[in-house]
Amino acid sequence: MAALGLVLACPYALAATPGCQARAARVQESIPAESLASWEPVDDHTLLVWTLHDSRAHLMELDHPIPGLLDAPTVYLITHDREPNVRACSDAGVMVPGGGSARIISIRYLSKKRTAELDPADAAESRTRTTLT
Repeated sequence: MAALGLVLACPYALAATPGCQARAARVQESIPAESLASWEPVDDHTLLVWTLHDSRAHLMELDHPIPGLLDAPTVYLITHDREPNVRACSDAGVMVPGGGSARIISIRYLSKKRTAELDPADAAESRTRTTLT
């Protein structure tokens, strides 16, 4: 079972990624922090993230791979304490204890079909949806 944690007001400095702001402005995708439920790694720099009561996932891309992401029992999403949403190209990031951290460069809300393609084992159906705060 994977746990998803949210860390607020963490001193987390992230360097700007060229083109990230322009991409984020076009997509304008974010996730309400209070609705985060669970996650499943796709690879070492991409996550499927579910919100409460939704079978469709968000695809979250990171600016670089995080060692240990595929096997991590807990992933922390780091965001500013006054920001109610996790946004790409902001100061939001992902941290794996002992593995490091990375900046979120894109978040896309997936269709049911694309969610199923990326999560063929249908992990969302058997996952315990918990958020650590």
